[in-house]
Amino acid sequence: MQTQERISLHTQAALALVCAIAYFYAFKLNLYWFDWFEFSPGANWIYIPSGLRLLFVLVLLETGALGIAAASLLINYLFRPDDHLFNIVTAMVSAGAPYISRYIAVHFLKLSPQLSGLTSVGFFKLSVLFAVVSATLHQIWFSWQGITDNWLFSALVMGVGDWLGTVLVLAFASLMIKGYKFMAGSSTTP
Repeated sequence: MQTQERISLHTQAALALVCAIAYFYAFKLNLYWFDWFEFSPGANWIYIPSGLRLLFVLVLLETGALGIAAASLLINYLFRPDDHLFNIVTAMVSAGAPYISRYIAVHFLKLSPQLSGLTSVGFFKLSVLFAVVSATLHQIWFSWQGITDNWLFSALVMGVGDWLGTVLVLAFASLMIKGYKFMAGSSTTP
């Protein structure tokens, strides 16, 4: 996206920080609401932060991915303070999965890089693609680290959880945009 190059470094840093804070608190909220819904370590039946991952990378590209990586790194260090390799790679997977999904969608599914003309069918395809990429990458990494006993079942559960979280976040974002447009439209008419 060409517009990101025109955004100042300070603004990009602020946006990355906002993304990191939002992702961190979405994780805490998800932990509070759905901790009992965890299938295996890192595999939840509902995972709201995954929707933020995709949304931030779709809209903010590298800036969003940087915020996700920073928050993921912090979250991982809270749970595993001495496992540096695990924490760094998991943060890279968390930030990289939506970025890879966006790349695949733009280059192979013909998604507009500016997201113009994105329909509900397009959002559906993109959310499924992201859930598959994210769950597969995470669970291969977790399995390799010995955290997941059965990576296939954990990947299926994580894929469902990532997809549900993504649908919830994208639906909420869509409602917010429609509400904003409605409010902006009604304030200009006498």
